[in-house]
Amino acid sequence: RPPRSTPKPSSAASDVYKRQVETNVFSDRSSGMARLPWGLVALLMGLGWTTPVQATTWNRIAQFLQMIETTGVEAFVANDCPAGLLGAFHDGRQVILLCGNNLPDDPAPVWVVLAHESAHVMQSCKGRTLLPPALLSSGMDEARRLQPDAFQDLNLYHSGQHHVEAEARLVQALPPDQVVTLFQTHCASRLER
Repeated sequence: RPPRSTPKPSSAASDVYKRQVETNVFSDRSSGMARLPWGLVALLMGLGWTTPVQATTWNRIAQFLQMIETTGVEAFVANDCPAGLLGAFHDGRQVILLCGNNLPDDPAPVWVVLAHESAHVMQSCKGRTLLPPALLSSGMDEARRLQPDAFQDLNLYHSGQHHVEAEARLVQALPPDQVVTLFQTHCASRLER
């Protein structure tokens, strides 16, 4: 496990969101994506049918954060993020940032941001994207049927980030149990350390 440091939250926020070229940033424009249909969930997960968890709690968020941190990723809550920034993942530093000043005091939207950023951790664990382009494209098509503008904000990113950001938006729409299972699958080697 790499050595851990605890920089001040404001310096962590500055370090993370000022390096957007290497950072996957989650803005408030993408947080309202609808839940995905079960067929796509089954494709994404490769697990078959499961029952989603109906409510997200602070305890569930804390448990998932602990799991994420066992992979060597640190998590910070910053209260000085720019307006509209909800979270970020910095691959080089292995840091997740949650923007407390832009998130409501409600576990449901916090979970969406954490699930989104955890997808970037999963991509880091694998060393590549989670889905082949054809499967990602079909998943995006299905999500667009439910919500036509689901991926409209991808144009805010460099074209090289579209695949990873689209995957994160698909993951954030999954039920919490499936996000955790997906994380355990893609980060298994880091969880076993």
